[in-house]
Amino acid sequence: MVLETTQGISSVQELWRHHTAVETYRQEFIALWRALALDALICPILGPALTIGYPGQLTSAVSYTILYNLLDFPAGVLPVTTVTSEDEEALKKYEGHYKDPWDKLLKKAVADSVGLPVAVQCVALPWQEEQCLRLMKEVETLTKREKPDNPGCPHK
Repeated sequence: MVLETTQGISSVQELWRHHTAVETYRQEFIALWRALALDALICPILGPALTIGYPGQLTSAVSYTILYNLLDFPAGVLPVTTVTSEDEEALKKYEGHYKDPWDKLLKKAVADSVGLPVAVQCVALPWQEEQCLRLMKEVETLTKREKPDNPGCPHK
């Protein structure tokens, strides 16, 4: 299913068609989630924080969060590590997947990020906020256990 943007909607009827399409997509997504027998999901989140001036230029980079906002799924983001100098060195060699302007822009937007947190997103089905929070607690507990000497870790 293809969902259209709300930009350009000029009538109540068009808005209701859009809301109906979103709800149809939401139900299809929930059915697939259940068919896969998922309890919850850990997925990427853009990170670390983008350099000043770049967030407005990279709105497509937040697609991981936009999806769950659209679907009205409970989701939470938590830091799991921090950017290291080794990560910074690897970024210098990063060419991206498509070597397009977006890859180049993203590389600039996350440069000089040593010490900034890197996070993941935990997601659950609608009305399963407790499940989402429980998964977040598990991730937090595991990352504390694995990185107890990380001075940049916000969990100390």
